[in-house]
Amino acid sequence: MNTLNYIISKKIKQKRKELKLTGMQMGYLLGISQQHFSRLENGHIKFTVEHIFAIASILEVKPESLLPTHNIAKAEAISWAKTVLSAETTLR
Repeated sequence: MNTLNYIISKKIKQKRKELKLTGMQMGYLLGISQQHFSRLENGHIKFTVEHIFAIASILEVKPESLLPTHNIAKAEAISWAKTVLSAETTLR
């Protein structure tokens, strides 16, 4: 599981529990199975933009509130860039 998916899934789970919604209820409201929602919420499936907007609507929050803060996103981007540059250097 990547850092971005982990952060989003934790924020969703926290808000869902605050609202006392079950995974089964979330799956129903999203039009997916409870198992599929569980895989999303546990970070085993990557979120799509559509997922984030639909989940935010159900949880009555702004979609951006489910995303990492600027500093975390920036750190993730730097880590990704270093990995890509390292791989390119290895290939040469």
